[in-house]
Amino acid sequence: MSINIPKKMSKAATGIGSLPDIGEKKALKLIQENLRLCPHWPQFPTRPAEYYDNQCLYLLKELNIIKKEPGKNPRFLDQDIEFLDNVAVFYEMYLENIDAEQLDKKLAVPLESAPGFYHFIKHLEKNGVKDAVCVKGQSAAPLTAGMQVLNEEGSSSFFNEQLRDLVVKALELHVIWQVRELKKLGLPVIIFLDEGMMQVYGSKEFLSLRGDWISDSFQMIMDAIKREGAVPGIHACCMTDWSVLLPTDPGIINLDVYNYFNSLLTAVDQLNAFFEKGGYIAWGIVPVNDACFQETSDTLIQRLEGYLEKLTARGVNERLLTQQMIITPSCGTGLYSPETAEQVYRLTAETSQRFNLL
Repeated sequence: MSINIPKKMSKAATGIGSLPDIGEKKALKLIQENLRLCPHWPQFPTRPAEYYDNQCLYLLKELNIIKKEPGKNPRFLDQDIEFLDNVAVFYEMYLENIDAEQLDKKLAVPLESAPGFYHFIKHLEKNGVKDAVCVKGQSAAPLTAGMQVLNEEGSSSFFNEQLRDLVVKALELHVIWQVRELKKLGLPVIIFLDEGMMQVYGSKEFLSLRGDWISDSFQMIMDAIKREGAVPGIHACCMTDWSVLLPTDPGIINLDVYNYFNSLLTAVDQLNAFFEKGGYIAWGIVPVNDACFQETSDTLIQRLEGYLEKLTARGVNERLLTQQMIITPSCGTGLYSPETAEQVYRLTAETSQRFNLL
């Protein structure tokens, strides 16, 4: 695996993606002021038009393969008489676009489903990339999407091989389209797969959930990102078995270390190999709840240094651990107040700047 993360990203700051609905203009200003080296496009998840199914699985909705009714989870129309015909159309589009030089325009997410994405690109095209050394995008991850999109009987589609394959391939096409649009800015591209449901793996309620289903699904999407010349990352804001995800060769792993640092200790044996390949840990050290108003950059750096000491004590390469790192919030701020988001972004920038001076 070749990971082309700019060296200037060492100890730099970036964000997860989601913001409260403060509007595109204010969002871009907040991002530009605090995440100069690696800005991301802003998502507004409280807007129904920006739910993940409208952004990442848009093609499945357009082809009438899934449908979402207000207040309910999206569902596959797998009992519909035209379902198999619609699936055949999707697979034909997939094969035509997976390695195509020119993508079908139907893969583009509608403006109303991702206005922050289009405003982000237009803003940088008009004003220049300035200090940025890369740009970041994000997409729903396969387990999160597959667990939330149901079949007609109300079960999670991730447990059905055919339906899981449709979700994964739809996400593949989405990240390919997203990378190609972001690459027009002339900078390296990072794409995080946002996984918020890894805690279900190994739980009593989901004992039949297999690790190879998860890793194979991630592998397919991350391979697509790599083929497009971008860096794949995994963001997990819950207890996560990294031994399942690290073998899929992400370029960056991003976790909520403020709350779930111990989940990283289960994968200590794999971390040195990850670093040797050029991998980075994006440390989600800045809390996104009310705790952000009680913390300072000094207290967060002290906490982070404690985590680094624990890993080095267990044999993780200290030099690579401290060089190949990025600072982020613990999660997106989309479900919090504008004041919280502003504090989180300021604190993320300050922590990155102060840590660079140590």
